[in-house]
Amino acid sequence: MVQKLRVVTTLILVSVTYVGAVAHSGATGIVKERMDYFKASSINLKKIRAHISNENYASIVPLANSIASWNAKMPEYFPAGSNKNPSEASPKIWSDFKGFTAAAQLNWEATISLAKAAKNGDRNAVINAFKATAASCKSCHKTYRLK
Repeated sequence: MVQKLRVVTTLILVSVTYVGAVAHSGATGIVKERMDYFKASSINLKKIRAHISNENYASIVPLANSIASWNAKMPEYFPAGSNKNPSEASPKIWSDFKGFTAAAQLNWEATISLAKAAKNGDRNAVINAFKATAASCKSCHKTYRLK
């Protein structure tokens, strides 16, 4: 189960990191700010995965809280008209802003659950919450990100 978690997480994070590095070229203003937040979240997810492997749950809490903090304010970083290149934001964000906001909320809830599970030192709950966090990232990207 842990091996499968590693493979899935690695694939998601590698694709996000690679695309993020390329996408940041030429970004300015709020587009760059949100790209930087997404990159930081990706880095934090990698660190969390390593901490799960090492059973270092205390180190997961601030990382998960950092991701949750970004999720709480994420919709504010997508004002109308901010989908110009090099943004990879899908126009669906603005046509379904309520759905996008709900997706950010789901990710917030997953990362808060991850932080709580890590604080309690519950390995199974940490793994499940990490999977839920990664799945919510993937789902949102599938729906609201251009590929």
